[in-house]
Amino acid sequence: MIKIGRFILFLFALGVLFHGLVALGVDRAFDVLIQTAVNDTVLVENALLSQSPLLMSTAESAEAAEPLYEIRYTGEETEEAEGIPDKEKPRELPPIHNPYRAERLPGLTLTDHPREPNTADIVVRNHTSFDIDIEALLTAPLPFLPAENPSVLIYHTHGTESFEPHGNDWYENTDNYRTNDKNLNITRVGREIAAVFEGRGIHVLHNQYLHDYPSFRGSYGRSLTTAARYLDRHPEIQIVFDIHRDAILDADGRYLRTVANIDGVETGQVMLVVGTDHAGLYHPNWRENFGFALRLQRAMLDRHPNLARPIALREERFNAHLAPGAILVEIGMCGNTLQEALAAGRIFAEIAADVILGESE
Repeated sequence: MIKIGRFILFLFALGVLFHGLVALGVDRAFDVLIQTAVNDTVLVENALLSQSPLLMSTAESAEAAEPLYEIRYTGEETEEAEGIPDKEKPRELPPIHNPYRAERLPGLTLTDHPREPNTADIVVRNHTSFDIDIEALLTAPLPFLPAENPSVLIYHTHGTESFEPHGNDWYENTDNYRTNDKNLNITRVGREIAAVFEGRGIHVLHNQYLHDYPSFRGSYGRSLTTAARYLDRHPEIQIVFDIHRDAILDADGRYLRTVANIDGVETGQVMLVVGTDHAGLYHPNWRENFGFALRLQRAMLDRHPNLARPIALREERFNAHLAPGAILVEIGMCGNTLQEALAAGRIFAEIAADVILGESE
């Protein structure tokens, strides 16, 4: 009996050791992916916009997620909703050597992309094997549009994403254009978008939790938990925006800066990303998501042709299965300044409000 007991104990210890090695291997594999991505444009896109089994398998459980933090906008002031505190405190990100710094490159606009001269045409970069009928999806009715009393959820899977330090919008860029300062990262752009929506009579819930801090790994799993809890509490919400900024290197290893000149103001450009079930994850309503994105794209091209980059139709779902009007929105790039991103966010929000309220025709 003693020998059997020792053998069982040995097997148990071996199992624990194996589990630890597997977990360590996952961590290292993810780190290698991110580090390699810094030197490869395609991998940058895949790494920063990914919902692969690797990311999802290492996501935290719902029980481990932070409490919801809601902000309702009331004019120029904000108030915390339902007494839920903001537990985020200013924290310094761990320093990571970054050999790449965005230079003030000449603006890359849609006219620099190979495309037909008619900039009013919608361009979709289809990363899937699905055949798409843009005209049919663009004209198919969407039950949530136009909305009479719309409610919108805004959140940020990668809340620490930030921009080129410039002027008064300065931070020590030691971690590949990331900061937890909510006055300088992408959550600041989210607040600008939310304020525009509220000014147009659209009720907004804005979550500013930094799902990618302190670990980028598992950020989509954590933001999935957050968004799902919001929608469970507010089932009236049909439209969800996950707001990001993009990051792409040029051939010389410099981060790109995309810009559109709108009424004499340099703004970042906007890219809509639509997830699908191509990778095998449950997402039955991606065509509704796509139809919504196509309407937003059409409205942007009609108003300001150089504001919108081509739509990206992706294999991953990016948590967009949660709502019929859920899409990922990239506002500017890390090569843009915060002010350029804020300008783009305001213009996008005005155009999106027109679409949501049925005033874009």
